[in-house]
Amino acid sequence: MTRKSYYIDKTTSLITFWGLGTGKTKFRAHRLGGISWILCYVFTWYKFLSDYPFFLSWNLPILVALIGTFQGVSATLTFWFLPNQQDNGFFSDRGILSRLFVIENVFYQLLVLFGATYPLHRAYLSSTMLGNVLIHLFIFFPYVLLRPLFPTTRFSYTNNGSKVSKYRSSMNASFYETSTQMIKIFYLWGKHIMGMGFQYLLYLGVITPADMRSWGWPLFLLNAGTVSFSVFLHTLRFKKLIDPRYAHGIYVFMAYLSFLSLKPLLFKLLEAPVVLLIVVVGIQVNMLRSKVLMNLHFTMAAYFIIKMRFDAVEDAILSDGGRLMGNWSGGD
Repeated sequence: MTRKSYYIDKTTSLITFWGLGTGKTKFRAHRLGGISWILCYVFTWYKFLSDYPFFLSWNLPILVALIGTFQGVSATLTFWFLPNQQDNGFFSDRGILSRLFVIENVFYQLLVLFGATYPLHRAYLSSTMLGNVLIHLFIFFPYVLLRPLFPTTRFSYTNNGSKVSKYRSSMNASFYETSTQMIKIFYLWGKHIMGMGFQYLLYLGVITPADMRSWGWPLFLLNAGTVSFSVFLHTLRFKKLIDPRYAHGIYVFMAYLSFLSLKPLLFKLLEAPVVLLIVVVGIQVNMLRSKVLMNLHFTMAAYFIIKMRFDAVEDAILSDGGRLMGNWSGGD
């Protein structure tokens, strides 16, 4: 095959892959959604860096999250041919993506959607009953009330399952074992610090609009990219459009870029020691692998953080009342 014919063949494959060809395919909506997400994601980063008011006023983070959620739902509705197996098929160079993993991804897309909406429209959400229900559901109880509605694929099965040797070549076995361990660490960081901890701080007002501008929105965009790119990269690998190591390496690299926000997020946690304690305890409880203890932890966290917010509001009211009384007395 000549170089010219090689590039023509690859170009044709990409056109077909994106559902832009003339042939019929039941995956066209999903594939067009995929290319729309990539274009929107790049455009959102560009506007964040070049025109921040436009980035906010046009709700670009929400648009990214909506398309990502559409992708997750459309994959769930159309990828019936995927096996319903506990091994997610993602952490391998031979495995087929599990349909359970695809459905599971919808849960994380919903978290991303809330993560985009809450900072942009917190005042409006807080002014309605439904908005308040959604706020407290997604900040305090997503893993208690929503997570059980979706299947779970576990890292332990990925590394120790009976079919590991079938899904991983001997040449890449150690690579995927290492990357799986790295993603396990990322998962704890993403769930308890970047996820729950960040939302707790935002709920309490510790994270300010200036923080969102400097590191909050970049953290969100990296997280949104990681959630949506996982299935996309696997598809590229499965279609042999990219080397398995490169595909998985890109995913791990994007995931670990989020640690760039560790320093500012840690400083914010130090401003709210109770939240820091809750996050640390949450990580420890998570490692015990007890749903009962984990749910109890989230419930107690909700109690303490909601109480902190009410106490802060009460103190502010009393402080303003005292100031008004002082002004009135002085005027008299």
